Amino acid sequence: MVPNPHLPPDVAVDENCWTDIEYCKQHEVWYPLSKVLAEKVTWSLAAELGLNVVVINPGCVLGPMLQPTLNASSSVVLNLLKGDRSTQANTWLGVVHVKDVARALILLYETAHAEGRHLCTETISHFSDFAEEVSQIYPQYNVHRFKEDTHPWLLRSTNPSKKLLELGFKFTPTHDTIKDTVVCLQERGLLS
Repeated sequence: MVPNPHLPPDVAVDENCWTDIEYCKQHEVWYPLSKVLAEKVTWSLAAELGLNVVVINPGCVLGPMLQPTLNASSSVVLNLLKGDRSTQANTWLGVVHVKDVARALILLYETAHAEGRHLCTETISHFSDFAEEVSQIYPQYNVHRFKEDTHPWLLRSTNPSKKLLELGFKFTPTHDTIKDTVVCLQERGLLS
């Protein structure tokens, strides 16, 4: 769904938004490009084969890690706690707890009338907002506090995942998602 710097400034990202493929190619933003191309192929095949496809489009998935090695999303938090100044300019949308993604998958699987794309994030925020929240929860770490908005093209939004919310879904607060991520990083010995 992001990046899409051509999205009008008064329009919040929702299930109708798509990553700008040409922007990604021009700026060599390969991760979101690979995601959008894979999803477009999925929709094309679904139409061709007459399949009912239901998709979840999560924000940055955080929380406890099951795998033994550091993943890309958790490394964003680890690097932030170590003072990294990266803005996540072309990949940020907000965060979602890994357990929420799993619960959303189950909910959609068990909901016979579910269809289409489903945004899955508690809020849409700028990475600067996220960094500020992390710095307030963990003042003992060297979190860079951005003076400027990191995503001026991204309209902040609360409760953007309207399709999931209409099905009765409840998100883990970002505050708790951050804490679960940091506890995991500490337990793994990646953060003291």
